[in-house]
Amino acid sequence: MHTQSSELVSVIIPVYNMQDYLERCVDSALGQTHRELQIILINDGSTDSSGEICEAFGAENPQIEVIHRENGGLSAARNTGLDHARGKWITFLDADDYFSRFFIEENLDACLEYGADLAACRFVPDLVGNLGEESFTKASTSELVTGREAAIRHFGKGAMWLNMAWGKLSRASLWKDLRFPEGRINEDVFVSHQLFFSAGKVVISDAYLYAYYLSPGSIMRKPFTLQRLDVLDAWQEGVRFYEKAGDRELYDIARRVYCNRLFDAYGVCRRLLPDERATHEQLRRQSIAAYSEVRRVYSYIDLPSSKALLNRGKQFLGRYFPAVYAALFTRSRTYI
Repeated sequence: MHTQSSELVSVIIPVYNMQDYLERCVDSALGQTHRELQIILINDGSTDSSGEICEAFGAENPQIEVIHRENGGLSAARNTGLDHARGKWITFLDADDYFSRFFIEENLDACLEYGADLAACRFVPDLVGNLGEESFTKASTSELVTGREAAIRHFGKGAMWLNMAWGKLSRASLWKDLRFPEGRINEDVFVSHQLFFSAGKVVISDAYLYAYYLSPGSIMRKPFTLQRLDVLDAWQEGVRFYEKAGDRELYDIARRVYCNRLFDAYGVCRRLLPDERATHEQLRRQSIAAYSEVRRVYSYIDLPSSKALLNRGKQFLGRYFPAVYAALFTRSRTYI
């Protein structure tokens, strides 16, 4: 279904030294079948020709607004885009990624059809950088869930794509009091729990409409560093958020997931950062403390009974047999 909606969609594209990919990215935004667009290019202090490319696009296309700012990182650039967004709907596009031409149409139609505040689709991983439109697929099934149910699902490892800011279309009102934490990585995880929880309805489809390019300079391809432990703070922020919200079930889920991530972090750091012994000790202390809090938590609304039992066994191994846990669950992992 195509509603021919006239509602304005703001596409926020942070740009930092992306001269090799920027044209492909912006062309994919300009080529959307939905035409009511505000495309915001935030040049975050690029030192290559990205700023000039942004200006050239802006001079030729009235839909494009170009903002130049001093380098502040991805979160700061996205926040700048949010401050300048005029659309009723907002979506994010990383400058080395690109859309299917139907990305906005499909997600906006889904929101309007179901009365949803947010639409989430899946992504196509791109390792070579030349996927064509034939690599994308429209939705064959869509599911309408509450924002709370979406918040529950985003904790699952099989649904890590739900944690990403990109690949979604959301009402601008959801971002009224929400911004990305500046100076951190894994910034998406810091905000995703609040974004879903504040949404009344969320439509989740099996459409593959976003291409995620693992460029050579992407964080996931760089060596593991202590900065990657930022994600632990993000999951802990989720614990605090649901405690403050007074949702006991989500609070318990968030605590269990945070505990698991601590066990993962301990195993990954021991293997990839063997000399960071102080960090190892700190992570071990944190994981033991987290386990002592969740070992008697029996709320598993997010898991079937069989997986709940497996999760309890996994946490038992993490607490008392960390070497076994690491061998079974983090032996080849380069992420947390």
